[in-house]
Parts: sequence; C-alpha cells; structure tokens
Amino acid sequence: MFGKMAFVGVAVFAVSCVVAGCAGPMGKGEGDSCSGNEDCSADLTCQPITGRSGDFCCPAPADASDKSNCQAQPVTPPQGDGG
Repeated sequence: MFGKMAFVGVAVFAVSCVVAGCAGPMGKGEGDSCSGNEDCSADLTCQPITGRSGDFCCPAPADASDKSNCQAQPVTPPQGDGG
C-alpha cells in the first residue's frame, strides 16, 4: 500500500513541476535575442535597442542593464553627397 501511495505522490509532484515550471525560469536571459515577450524571463521584455539589429530581452528601462546588447549604440546619420 505504501509503495502505491509513494508512486502516486511522486507522479503528482512531477506533473505539478511540469505545470508550475520547477525547472526554473524557462525564458531567455538578459541581453539574449528574442522575437516576443514570451521568449524572455519574467522580469525582462523583448525590445528593440537603438543602433542594434534585432530585439533583445532587457529590463525596463533597457539602459539600466549592464549587458551590452541592452545598451543603445550611437547611430551615425548617412553622409550627404556634398552637393
């Protein structure tokens, strides 16, 4: 009887972990590329960063991050043809 109860307890725990995410945060980390907020860990949002190609998982505001992908890059305006 005890063996069956233990098995049921382990099974319930395993299913609960899958549903609740016992493996830890499944989202991408700070500075990782993303294609939507669902890609990022709970405390981050997927956002475009000035001067960078693509979107990245960063805190709000992004410049509060110490990750280079969350830091805006200077954008150099195109040079005119001089005439």
